[in-house]
Amino acid sequence: MKKIVVIAELLLAVAVSSWANGGENFPFHVGEKLTYQIFWGPFVAGRASLEVQGIERVDGHDCYHLVAQARTSGLAELLFHVDSTTESWLDVNQLFTRRYRENRVEGKKARNNETVYDYDHKQAVSTNLLNGKTSAMPLDQPVQDVVSALYYVRVQQLKPSIENNFLINAGSTNYSVHVRPDLRKTLWIRPLGDVAAMRIEPKPTLSIVAANKGRMWFWVSDDNRKLPLLVASDMKIGSAKLVLFKVESDTPETNTRPSTAASNFGTAHSEPTTSSAAGR
Repeated sequence: MKKIVVIAELLLAVAVSSWANGGENFPFHVGEKLTYQIFWGPFVAGRASLEVQGIERVDGHDCYHLVAQARTSGLAELLFHVDSTTESWLDVNQLFTRRYRENRVEGKKARNNETVYDYDHKQAVSTNLLNGKTSAMPLDQPVQDVVSALYYVRVQQLKPSIENNFLINAGSTNYSVHVRPDLRKTLWIRPLGDVAAMRIEPKPTLSIVAANKGRMWFWVSDDNRKLPLLVASDMKIGSAKLVLFKVESDTPETNTRPSTAASNFGTAHSEPTTSSAAGR
């Protein structure tokens, strides 16, 4: 059961690409909240959410405060309790991460860490908030974290003819991820109805997926919002899905992001019904 929840949390955080849109077509804004149901096979294992909570200052820079949460429910909750809150501060103008924090309870284990990305001094400093221990790694160029990446991809130019690349920092390692949409089709998603969608298979895939001889697909709406609709993975140990269940959004006027970007760093209860594209 722990593998099920870990896979679901990782699927929620996956996204990849480089820089494009801006101005009034900017795809997300303060007040947007997306809620997902987590499935293992046909069973609901929990819920997860992604929210743009506000704009906050980090080291003198305006940043989107992004919050991802996941919690087990039902039988999954009885077998293995998980309660996870992961936060990211994404630079409003330049769209790279400036701070990342995770607070997780997984069974009897707890994790509470924070990473500060200090671009002036070219280092990322991580602190274990449970014991106070710190570590540092070189930071040669702007990166995304696992939460900011999911929003970063939504401002990308996603086309089958374009391969997008960027770095995502996870722990003490930077990963170069590559994406290119490979399929367009219509999905039926409960809160939206029929939605034109694009499928992306990130490469390389998550290590836990590769270790279980699996593949993973990430679906986004084929419009200006590029809403994350569905993430699915088939593995020898079973299939996992996150399916968009609810969309909440304040009026777009609450988006205070400037219309210009500073730079380009490109070169990441009932069951909602989808079409037969649930992962393939």
